[in-house]
Amino acid sequence: MSLTLEVVGSIVRDFCMLERNFLSHLKLVLLLTLLSSSALLGIRLPAPPGSDASQSATLGKANLPVAIIQFVAALAAIAAAFWEYHTGVKDLTRMRAFLVATKIHFSIMVLVTTIVVATSVVYLVYS
Repeated sequence: MSLTLEVVGSIVRDFCMLERNFLSHLKLVLLLTLLSSSALLGIRLPAPPGSDASQSATLGKANLPVAIIQFVAALAAIAAAFWEYHTGVKDLTRMRAFLVATKIHFSIMVLVTTIVVATSVVYLVYS
């Protein structure tokens, strides 16, 4: 299989779309990893105004489970990023339309979104 593509029509735009989506997933992974580390260390990011910056978050015993769940969500998001990029490039080299989202990618991202919303609720309950 050739790794070079002839520049015809919208191939460049489609490849840039794949790269942009991959980088957006990486940005989400970095954010989830940062939140996981924050929960694990018990630090609020950013600290509430008028409080000591070293004051720990009030999650209590929920720190470790929240951190683990957010790290799992980060791993799921990076898996979804690689899956979408790989299938997109494969479809691009085969000159097949690939604008329809795969159900695997959509399912993984729904799981990540559910985890983000659930941890937000946990933070609101404990704050």
